[in-house]
Amino acid sequence: MSKLLYLSSADIAALDITPTVARAALAHAFRLHAEGRTHVQPKLTVPVSPGHFFQSLCAAMPEPPFAATKWVGVAADNSDRGLPNVNGLIVVSDFSTGVPVAVMDGTSLTVLRTAAMSALAASYLARPDSSTIGFIGCGAQAYGHLASLRDVLPGLRKVVCSSRGRSSAERLAAYAREHGFEAEAVDSPDEALACDVVVSTVPAQPGLEPFIDASLLRPGSFVAAVDLGRPWHGEVLRSLDILATDDHAQAADPSNRAKLRYPGPFDADLASLVTGASPGRTDAKQRAMFLFPGFALGDLAIAAEVIAEAGRTGRGVHLPL
Repeated sequence: MSKLLYLSSADIAALDITPTVARAALAHAFRLHAEGRTHVQPKLTVPVSPGHFFQSLCAAMPEPPFAATKWVGVAADNSDRGLPNVNGLIVVSDFSTGVPVAVMDGTSLTVLRTAAMSALAASYLARPDSSTIGFIGCGAQAYGHLASLRDVLPGLRKVVCSSRGRSSAERLAAYAREHGFEAEAVDSPDEALACDVVVSTVPAQPGLEPFIDASLLRPGSFVAAVDLGRPWHGEVLRSLDILATDDHAQAADPSNRAKLRYPGPFDADLASLVTGASPGRTDAKQRAMFLFPGFALGDLAIAAEVIAEAGRTGRGVHLPL
């Protein structure tokens, strides 16, 4: 009788997938993607109201031999309920037989995946000597990005935290200090823009108007716009030297293109960066942004690594099919 592996958020946290391992898993998947060996569909969105929607993301690849779908629900006002704004579940099947092999928490995996994608982009687009990092938005993604970006940019020393709620900025700053950074909470996002690396993670919310001006970015800076670029003034973004995304085809899909603050065209995507088809940063003064909606192949790559580590450690619960 076949069994289904179930992994909770606590299980995934206990596996302690390192940023280096996550980044390597993504790089492998995007090399396969560049070779045309993966199967990925643009994400499907079911809108309900501003800041309230559902999404489905699907991908398959032969190495490791899995296919996966992620079902995500987003509700911008969940913070008022004491709940995460983003909640998800991932189902993984065997690539050849189609038999389901695992179900796992998608919320914690999304944080791990997204931060690893930003770090993979940063390895090609950020200055290796970057020493300061600014956060505009200080929720779960900020914590994940701090660890992943420190792993790829070990010279990071100072953290600047800006958030709609001062308390969340203070909490992130305290967390950063506990982990050896110099850190401060600031009132204006412009102070975060003065950093070498900037991460914007502003959640969807009704009535949100752009409030970040990319012209204020310092020469040589790198931005990870995890939030579709929604808080950025879109007309200024093309003034940056390099604009990259996770996948050219997905970014060009009309439904996804309409969500991005900058609709393209993009200079590079992750597949072109990891294969060298796009050169990445070529000058210390270039200003680069990684603007991305999230790509199903990234979820699949990390889910496959989670399954492998669970097999090595015996973590998770096996349920009968």
